Order: sequence, then C-alpha cells, then structure tokens
Amino acid sequence: MFHHLCCAGRWLRILAFACTVALAVSQPLWSASCVGPAPLEARVHSHPDADAYAALGIWFGENRKSECAAQAFQAGLKLEPNSPRLPYLLGLSLYTAGKLEESVAPLQHSVELDTKDEKAHLLLASALAGLGRDKEAFVEWQAALRIDPNSKMALDGIAKILLAAGDNETVIAQLSTMQLDENLTLDLAIAYGRAGQLDNAASTLILGLKTFPNSTALISSLVSVYVKQVRLAEADKVAEQLARRNPRDIESQRVYLQVLVLNAENQTAVPLARKLLAQAPHDADFLYLNGVLERTAGDFAAARKHLEESVTLDPNRYSTRFNLGCTLEQLQDNAGAKEQLQKAIELDPTEPESHFELAKVLRKLGETDAAQQQLLLYQKQLKDKSDHALAAQKSTQAAEAVRAGDKQKAAALYREAIAVLPDNAGLLYQLALVLNDLNDTKGERAALEQAVAVDPAFALAQYQLGYLDSRDGDTAGAEQRFRLAIKASPGYVQAWLALAATLATESRIPDALQAVDSALKIAPDNSAALELRKSLTAGQAQR
Repeated sequence: MFHHLCCAGRWLRILAFACTVALAVSQPLWSASCVGPAPLEARVHSHPDADAYAALGIWFGENRKSECAAQAFQAGLKLEPNSPRLPYLLGLSLYTAGKLEESVAPLQHSVELDTKDEKAHLLLASALAGLGRDKEAFVEWQAALRIDPNSKMALDGIAKILLAAGDNETVIAQLSTMQLDENLTLDLAIAYGRAGQLDNAASTLILGLKTFPNSTALISSLVSVYVKQVRLAEADKVAEQLARRNPRDIESQRVYLQVLVLNAENQTAVPLARKLLAQAPHDADFLYLNGVLERTAGDFAAARKHLEESVTLDPNRYSTRFNLGCTLEQLQDNAGAKEQLQKAIELDPTEPESHFELAKVLRKLGETDAAQQQLLLYQKQLKDKSDHALAAQKSTQAAEAVRAGDKQKAAALYREAIAVLPDNAGLLYQLALVLNDLNDTKGERAALEQAVAVDPAFALAQYQLGYLDSRDGDTAGAEQRFRLAIKASPGYVQAWLALAATLATESRIPDALQAVDSALKIAPDNSAALELRKSLTAGQAQR
C-alpha cells in the first residue's frame, strides 16, 4: 500500500505540504467545460503569462476539475518551461486525476529543476510506488528524507517498501526508537508481527492508540494480533469499544462483526451482519460473514447463496472456500464440496480443518486412500496449531511478566514456549532480551546462537551477537556478526555504525569510513554517524 497526497480541502494547502490518502476519481473530466471565474479568465486573456495560467489551474484544482487544471498548467509551461513550480502543479493535477503514469514525467522534471523541493520528491515517490516501481520510489523517499529527516510520509513510504520486500528487521531497527505517527505505528506493528514478535506488536499498537484512540486501522490490527495470541476476550472488548464509539462507521462495525463471528457470539452477530449487508450488498466480507452465520444456524441454502456470491467477488479467500465446501457437503453436493475444499487447501495448506472436511467428502465419494492421506495431514497440522496456540499463550504471559518487572518469571515462560516450538527464532530472541536484563550473558548468547541457527537472516539477533563479541574483545567475531546483520538487512544503520566502530578498533580507518558513509546514505542526518565520521577523519589526519 502506498499513500497519495491528500487533496481533500483547499488546493493551496496541498502546495504547502503533503499528506497521505487514497484518492478515487469517479469520472474523467476532459468533457467538462474548462471555464474559470471571470477575473481569472480576463487575466489569462489580457496578460497570458505563466502566473496567470498557474492561478487559473489552481482554481480548477481547488474546484475538483483536475483535467482542466492540467490544461492550464501545460499552457503555462509553454510560456515558462524552466519553472519548477509549474511541472509540479501539472504532475499534481495528473496524479489527482488518477493519471499516475502521465504524472511521472512532469514531476521528474520538477525535481530536476529544484532538487530541494520536498513535496515534489514525495509526490513523485507516491506516483512511482503506485505504479509498482518501488526501487525508483525508494530513491525519491530517501531524497525527501535528506531534505527533512523527520518526514513521516517518506519514512512510511520506505517502511512499506521494506515490508513488501520482507525486510522486517530494518523496519524494526529504524522505527522502534522513533516518535511515530499513525501510519508508522502500523508499519512497526506489522514488522513485529511478521517477525514473530506478537507481544511487541501488541505493545506498539496499544501505545499508538493512546495518541490515536479512534484509529480503525490500529484497532483492527490490534484485534488481529490478539486473535493470533488467542486473547479472544480482549479482542472482543477492543472491537466492541470501537464499534460503540463509531456507530455509523462501517469499517468499525466490520471489525466488531468479525470478532463476534470468531467468538461465536451469534445472537449479537446476526442482526449486525444483516444490517451491514443491507448497507453494502456487494461487500464480499459481509456476504461471507452472513454465510457463516447462516451455515451455523443450519440455513444451508441461504448460506450457499451468500458464500457463492462472496467467492465470485473474492475468489482467493481461504475461509470462504472452506465454509462453502462445508455447506455444499450438507446439501449433499459432494463433488462441489470436494472442489471448494481442495481450493481452500491450495490457498492455505496449513489449516487442519479443511483436510478433515475433505477427508469426510472423499470417503463419501469412495476415495478411501485419498481420505486417509487427508486425515494424516489433519492430525499433524492439528498438533502444530495446538503447539502454536500454547506457545502464543506462554509468550503473552511472559510479556506481561516483563511489564510487571518479574524477569525471572518471564524467562521461565519463554523457555516453556520454546520447549513447545524449539525452532521459533522470535521466541528465542525475546528470551535473549530478558536474559540480557538479568545479566545472564551465557544464557543470552546461547539463545541468540540458537535463533540464528534457525534463521541466519535474523538481523537483530546477529547484531546482538556482534555486540556480545565486541564486549568480549573478539573484534573478528563482532565484524562477522555485524556483516551478517547488514547482509540480512542492508538498511540497518546501527549495524553499519557498529561495524565502523569495530573496524576502527582494528585501525582499519578507510574501511570504517566506508561503513559510516553507507550509514549516512541511509540516514544522512544521523548524529551518531556524523560524529563518528568526524572522529575517524580526524584520526586519519593525525596518522
């Protein structure tokens, strides 16, 4: 997901700063009459200079006539081709009209003419990201950061590109110590969640909600984390509070309905589901949720209708396929049930219930051997799911013990979770952090080494091992660990600086300077990097 520049409100406000919003244009405006107010039209005709066309274009944009605005800015550019402002305005009008591809060229021209124009870099990055040109977008986000190191929009753009590339550790390293806005809070929580650090994800979201208490995105994400942690009562409470605060917000009601269905609170869910489907009759999610409730109530014909409609709108949702397969089985359509359950397994082969239901259908169809294979898969995956649920519960209890200051209890609980899931690198890393607080260096190192044995690309664990090696005087080992952290996460500024400091202790000043410069390419205004480079340069001059 990327973020557009916000065009709600006054057009002139857009020129001052960029904000993020997804914009949809309902219909093209080329057919609209491009006639502005009389004073501006008179100015264009009597003094047809670039400023006159710019003023007219701004008026069109302010009145949501983006295509007319583009024509005015193009006319102005013919008179003043080297103006950095006009190509930016032209790019903005094309972008606002949904013409991302056409907006790129004038925006590139604008940043070429004025490399210090932050808003042009931001808008160009958004356009490139919207076109799937992430590498080019990344360059523009970084250019905006060099102008304003605290640009939340640029940081969010970079974080989303890193998340899409699976580089969760770099996002965690960059954002975990920063003051976050709503989008960056969500980015960090997603990174923690994907890295298996659900406790940190929940803590990040809870902290974010203190600043943004009505954020549907943060609350929805927190509910999702609670569900993964099997904290269903807390998920229900949070979702209900959101729904009560926002009774007319359909997205808030959606989150609440999803939790109600998950918790089998059908008496409350049924009327809400029907109400929301009446408001949005072609919403795949509401069709699916109504179908689930109808299937539970035994109204299989109604369930089939709604689930089939949902599948048509969203064919790649595991749960819809699964519920439709189970419904068709109840309606004695075993061939149809087999097809839907097989598609469900293709979408998510790790869910045990689909294998069990498919085994039942295959047995009815006389495919005994295939049914037995599905049962074996069901038994294995059921155990795996149970293990993950138990480990998640222990991990949650451990995080609560950490917050309560009982680190010994937390370490014991993390060890219990690891005993269930010995190959979970995230749990091992969390244990290592607690052992660090307990000054159990030997135990910390053992947990970290086990974590990187499971996942050699775990940048945070490699970095911490490098820190331990450095503290023990093993500079060669520290260098190796920091390089492994950087290999796994090239944007990890702390790892670059740690590598530079390690190389400096070995009197490898040119290599150390190169490492610092790599850090500064990522974070040009990083005070620690700038200070280290200054010290290294001074030291090199004295040699």
